[in-house]
Amino acid sequence: MRVTIKEVAKLAGVSPSTVTRVVQNKSTISEETKKRVRAAMKELDYHPNLNARSLVSQSSQVIGLVLPDDSDVFYQNPFFPTVLRGISQIASDYDYAIQISTGQDEEHRLENLKQMILGKRVDGLIFLYSKQDDPLVDFAVRNNFPFLILGKAVSPFISLVDNDNIKAGYDATRYFLDKGYQKIAFLAGNKELVVSQDRYTGYKQALNEAERPLDERIIKFAFGFLLEDNSYKIMEELPLDEIEAIVTSDTLVAEGALHYLKDQDYQIPIITFDSLKPRIDVDAYIDINALELGKESFRTLFQIIKDNKEDKQICYRQLIPHSISTR
Repeated sequence: MRVTIKEVAKLAGVSPSTVTRVVQNKSTISEETKKRVRAAMKELDYHPNLNARSLVSQSSQVIGLVLPDDSDVFYQNPFFPTVLRGISQIASDYDYAIQISTGQDEEHRLENLKQMILGKRVDGLIFLYSKQDDPLVDFAVRNNFPFLILGKAVSPFISLVDNDNIKAGYDATRYFLDKGYQKIAFLAGNKELVVSQDRYTGYKQALNEAERPLDERIIKFAFGFLLEDNSYKIMEELPLDEIEAIVTSDTLVAEGALHYLKDQDYQIPIITFDSLKPRIDVDAYIDINALELGKESFRTLFQIIKDNKEDKQICYRQLIPHSISTR
């Protein structure tokens, strides 16, 4: 027999209306009461009716995650599962569910996004990528829908959670410059992505500060999106005998580069960007703290959703610090 809200209220020693407000995560309820009610819900295996709750509170208690154009990257790149874990941990604390939005092409992705927004299936959105002239972001802006970008937003009026990727690219390059290396290559993923451009900008800044010339021959962007096979292929275009070190934009790019170097019986030190200690043999990596990126993304989106209900327009720009870790 299905457990009722009255049974939960009785076990927790509160009124049924208090249980309802806890389910809705109302700020007027103390954390102690919330913990007591949630413990009773767990003990009785009580699951609130999300559809009914939505009708009453005008809230779906669901957030949408918008995947990159190439959704395969979501499953290949360890960055995304770590971010998702961080989002999920905090979403669970707020009794929120997660819905993933993807599509075969931009038109399909936009149609899915419209259904989420216009159908009020989600309360807010997190875009797990950043690129210029994105019609999906433009649609969310036009509809004044709560969202943020996990990455760098081109517009100063869009909320974001990100690392300082220019500084991260600078620090990665500086790591090799401080070791005395002169010829440092830069290998990155899709050139259209803001994160690739920002890390490249940091790379150029470090070289300029050290008065090292920029050699276009040892700067390459993959023609696909962060796939190991593509970085392997563009390694073929590099003059390996002139390169002393390589900065790669992420672990998948580094994997392709290392695979190629092994096949060519070459050893060149590599630094990359990751959120966990890479399993591959790199010299060092920039820890971008993806778990905290995910956690802060949900916290910030939750605040944006609250602001939206109160007709507040506040732009949040949250930067998560990075660090350098050596093997």
